[in-house]
Amino acid sequence: MTPTAMAEGHISYLAHAQREGSRSMSTLQPIRSLLSQFRDLYLAQPQRRLFTFVDEDGRDAQTLDVHELAQAADAVSRSLRAWGLRPGDRAVLVYPQSFDFIKAYLGCLMAGVLPVPVYPPNPALRRDLAGFSRLVADCGATVALTNREYDRVRRADSVAGLFERGNDPWPDLRWYRTDRPQRTEPDPEAWHLPESLDDPAFLQYTSGSTGSPKGVVVTHGNLAHELAANVVDLELGPDTQGVFWLPQYHDMGLINVILSTAMGNAHSYLMSPLTFLRKPSVWIDVMSRTRATITSAPNFGYELAVRKTTPQQRAGWDLSSLRMAIVAAEPVREMTLTAFEETFLGCGLKPGTMYAAYGCAENTASVTNRGQGVVRLDKTALEDGRVVPVGADFAGPAISCASCGTSSKEGDVIRIVDPVTGRPCPPETTGEIWVRSSTTTSGYYNKPEVTREIFGATITGEDGTRYLRTGDIGFLLDGSLFVSGRMKDLVVIRGRNLHPADVEDSVRACHPLIRPGGIAAFGLDPASGTDQEAAGTEQLGLFVEMAQRDLTEDQMTGIAAAVRAAVYRDHQIGCAVVVLGRPGLVRKTTSGKVQRGACRQAWLDGSAESGPECVRVVRSVAGRGAGEAALETDANTVGDTAANTAGAPVEGAR
Repeated sequence: MTPTAMAEGHISYLAHAQREGSRSMSTLQPIRSLLSQFRDLYLAQPQRRLFTFVDEDGRDAQTLDVHELAQAADAVSRSLRAWGLRPGDRAVLVYPQSFDFIKAYLGCLMAGVLPVPVYPPNPALRRDLAGFSRLVADCGATVALTNREYDRVRRADSVAGLFERGNDPWPDLRWYRTDRPQRTEPDPEAWHLPESLDDPAFLQYTSGSTGSPKGVVVTHGNLAHELAANVVDLELGPDTQGVFWLPQYHDMGLINVILSTAMGNAHSYLMSPLTFLRKPSVWIDVMSRTRATITSAPNFGYELAVRKTTPQQRAGWDLSSLRMAIVAAEPVREMTLTAFEETFLGCGLKPGTMYAAYGCAENTASVTNRGQGVVRLDKTALEDGRVVPVGADFAGPAISCASCGTSSKEGDVIRIVDPVTGRPCPPETTGEIWVRSSTTTSGYYNKPEVTREIFGATITGEDGTRYLRTGDIGFLLDGSLFVSGRMKDLVVIRGRNLHPADVEDSVRACHPLIRPGGIAAFGLDPASGTDQEAAGTEQLGLFVEMAQRDLTEDQMTGIAAAVRAAVYRDHQIGCAVVVLGRPGLVRKTTSGKVQRGACRQAWLDGSAESGPECVRVVRSVAGRGAGEAALETDANTVGDTAANTAGAPVEGAR
């Protein structure tokens, strides 16, 4: 081991061991930086294949082995130095899904430059460019790296902007292409190895809903610990075959897939997220063809796979080799887990293949992993902050919550804390999830105040140990973490804590003309609604996307009535506002998460109602809300009551 590697290795240790039923730390191995590990892989196995990129039909299009990656990344690092960048400078990485991104990311690390992965903005959407400009200003980058494919689009838009609008909407950056062929052999001795594992490795911008962007400073130590945990949690090894369509700029796709693979821990088949969205069957088809052992996706990905594949297609697929199908990056729904396993059981999918995970960019990527099992809870008690498991014979309203598992990282601590008092919550109650981990990052770039608030939380009455505040609500049960909602999304109506995801689940299947992935529930201040009797309490707003563009008036009236009836039936509350629209009405992050705060803001500032996606707005204008009126009717006639009492006058129809 070189002196540099020894200096890095003495800082901390993790175990890479697993025993049946749990993950344990039994064999200590030194934690070393990603570049040190990649250098060893290059020297030992230069011809080892790491990645295969498939085209839109699922056919193998490109491959990338260790030597090819090292050669291309080394060339990028040389270019960065020639372009005047120095260690610590930032470079935004603006690439379509491709190997070019992976080469540029590793090249930045080799030069000591902090890569800043970003979603490539669509020049046709000025909202995209505005967000991109704010991110660039926040990180202070002066250079953007891209490839020929995206550079042509950017240049065309910049020229058009000068003539059509009189100014260039793009931020002031020097743009460089990194996809030109380079034939020089790599020089590992010239790679910039970090002096300390506490040195920053890259900036990961969070997919927040509104406001200023926040760049999470991920250190080399954070990355090393996360990648070591991946080996344990995801059972990675020489025989691992992965198939993924996760975005490369998202922490889950970047760290848990791309970087884990680049360390030689798997062979991964990658595809563009657009390929999956256009044709979800390609994902399953490639898994079958390559005998995949692992895959991962957000909840909606598994839902699409169920809805957008046919029995005829499934008859030809073999998923018997799949050991882990991970669900993460958004709330996990029991219905999705069950539907996916049942749908693909005939393809050889083994029961118990699906695992839920929980994480956030502020903790590098993962907090817990390998969650299995669902607990059924008293819904009324949960709204009051109490965790009361119930059986199948429970007659009251119940709700299911999926386990997100535990952490295998040495020394990790997960606490459930009252966000107001800072005191630990009693057992079997909900509170904010606080984390202390080797993968807890060092804070937000150039934001010391918010860093102290989010990363420096202390437990009242304890020793002052600092924790990361996740902003998520959850509870611990039998050692496993359960996530029940997002604190900032919580809707409080007459003292009841309603999680928007629960409301959205009620609406999702209430009418066949509703897009299952196009629903957002959010709270509105009393002044924002029309129910005067509800003064002093929040009200409920809903954005609902329709599955077809041209619907009749009767069809839209039926959708609105079904939505209001479903919400009342399951939650005994009325809807102050229901907005029906085309795809795009529901604001989402670049990784596909619903931005409820952005939806709420779009309603309040009028941009949603005046936008082209809005088709109809239904407000509650009766003396009482739909819920109160429906309380006086028989439960079997709730649908009629919702349509007749609360959804009558229609405004904003186009």
